[in-house]
Amino acid sequence: MNSRYLLLHTAGDRHSGDLWRIVSKGPKVFSKEDMINNGYPHPSQDHYLVIQLEPVTDQEFQGIHWNFRFLSGYSSGRASANPFTCSLAELMRHKIR
Repeated sequence: MNSRYLLLHTAGDRHSGDLWRIVSKGPKVFSKEDMINNGYPHPSQDHYLVIQLEPVTDQEFQGIHWNFRFLSGYSSGRASANPFTCSLAELMRHKIR
């Protein structure tokens, strides 16, 4: 994983400003029991891939939202929940102030 940022969105969103920095060197495998011990409510799977995140506080990202639906990897409908990647340059081309 070479990704440095994660932009989150929820059902019905047309854009998002919920940007997080990926700080872990890669995903770690957590068991259902690990998730419970870490306070995750009601895990439904036996194993999870977990990454460590922190809020992005860089000034150049403050007050910005992105039209994630225009990114080349975005899929509509139920597939909109699937993760995808794009370059930071592509993301910045679809920013909203």
